[in-house]
Amino acid sequence: MAGFWQRRRAKKAGKDWLRHARHCRRTREDLAPAAEVARLREVEAELQTAVRAGDVDGIERSCTAMEACVRRLAPVVPHAGFRENLEVIVVAVAVAMAFRTYFLQPFKIPTGSMQPTLYGIHYSPQDGTTLADRAPLSYLKWLLFGEWYTEIKATASGVVRGPLAEQGGMVLYDIGGLAHQVPKDAVIKIRQGDDVVAGQVIATANQISGDHLFVNRVAWNFGHPARGEVMVFKTRGIARLDQNTHYIKRLVGLPGESVAVHDPYLIINGRKVDSPAPIRRIETRAPGYTGYHSAGAGADYLSTSNQTVTLTGQEYFGMGDNTLNSFDGRYWGPVPAANMVGPAWIVYWPLSRRWGRVD
Repeated sequence: MAGFWQRRRAKKAGKDWLRHARHCRRTREDLAPAAEVARLREVEAELQTAVRAGDVDGIERSCTAMEACVRRLAPVVPHAGFRENLEVIVVAVAVAMAFRTYFLQPFKIPTGSMQPTLYGIHYSPQDGTTLADRAPLSYLKWLLFGEWYTEIKATASGVVRGPLAEQGGMVLYDIGGLAHQVPKDAVIKIRQGDDVVAGQVIATANQISGDHLFVNRVAWNFGHPARGEVMVFKTRGIARLDQNTHYIKRLVGLPGESVAVHDPYLIINGRKVDSPAPIRRIETRAPGYTGYHSAGAGADYLSTSNQTVTLTGQEYFGMGDNTLNSFDGRYWGPVPAANMVGPAWIVYWPLSRRWGRVD
């Protein structure tokens, strides 16, 4: 019985070496010396004969000879493990970059201009830490929901003046002659006239990451951009915008159209537009929405309801869903067709009521 299992193991080892030898020969025979290739063929034939005969001693001799042949034919590369892992990483990065370039591009919402459809970094009131803010639960809270407890501290000592103004969800206070921005949704722990020392906590909040989404770079290769889609575009060549970055807005005006705003409605070619559903949702002031509004002073295009923007055959017009707090096409104008990247597709992180397909 012992002889049977010994032969079985020897045959298995021999077959494994035969496969390895064939692979080595096929990949190296055009580079290796002809004599080395011929010697490997001879050892292959000897090992194959020994395996068929079940000759344990013959298999062991042939395997030893084959190992020597293979080492001469394909010398061991220094740091082979490191090289292999590096190669895997390089290939993975290349595939990821190609996928990003041609199919899906990740994008992070930076501001609140698209609220409540999409959120940038924002805050909710929280007065002190909870069990969820202690490790390891705090890591899980961030991983799933993109949330963490934060404290805003004074950077100077002095008397509090404010609140002085509110902009973009932040409230401005003056402490010791220095401006301090505090989230309006935070639990504010200072009042006008309070004496504050540097490092003192002046507000606490639950900070929530902006929505992270994928942009579908393929869709507009098979169809034209449609009104109501959330569009991502390059800022290259658009005045008043940071160059070589990306913006996200709701597509409201198509090539060849004239665009105007009569609060709270969007006017296209002189007529009120109430479709598709995302446009109607904004105009009817569904919960969280305020309608479309003229931009007022400082806008170059739609500062009043009397102004109209006429698009060429290669231009689109975008506006934020939160037009009371959106730096959009009303300020910097149309987007050239060449700058259009693709429609926002899905929010993939963090988990929230907005997780999933972007509408």
